[in-house]
Amino acid sequence: MNSRIRKSSVERRKDIVAAVLKIIGKQGFTSLSAQTIADEVGITPGALFRHYASLQEIFEEVVQQAITTLETTFPDDSHPPLERLLELARNRVHLLGASPGLAWLLRSEQAYFTLPKTSVALLRAIAGRSREYLLKALREGASQGSVRNDIEPEILLVSVMGTIHALIGMPGIHKLTIAGQKVELGRVLAALEILVSPPVKAGTEHPE
Repeated sequence: MNSRIRKSSVERRKDIVAAVLKIIGKQGFTSLSAQTIADEVGITPGALFRHYASLQEIFEEVVQQAITTLETTFPDDSHPPLERLLELARNRVHLLGASPGLAWLLRSEQAYFTLPKTSVALLRAIAGRSREYLLKALREGASQGSVRNDIEPEILLVSVMGTIHALIGMPGIHKLTIAGQKVELGRVLAALEILVSPPVKAGTEHPE
């Protein structure tokens, strides 16, 4: 008697989405096919298409699930500007560092040429929202004094986003090795905080 429990369609669809992200993260988008996805899930290609009408439909759901996950990384707007900025950076690095496939969807130009147009529009929208969220935090922080105002927020944004993207792209994100030296993620984010904070004026470090 076969004691294996048949998974529901909802559970199987989740498995398929996870399999696509895993394959992308390890082998790249060109390695995706009905066969490789089915092999990763442990089903036949025919069974794959009992849950989705086509590969395009699978890709659309993968992106939709990715967007839903990314939405959870935006801190509450009630937090102070600098805190919001650093929390978003921390959330994104932890999330995307643990999911190379998800990072690929956001960072690879190939995604914009191979995914369905509706999915590309969603990815561009979340990227735009992320940029505007960070820029808003920089502008508010500069006006309130918690973020440096000697550099234009639009220019400072380049360094902030560059730091986040660089961290996401590094292997072993939670145990960084830079120039042969072990570096804690927290130290990198602390350096980012120093970068965007108002510069300390000479003579104020040790007030009388």
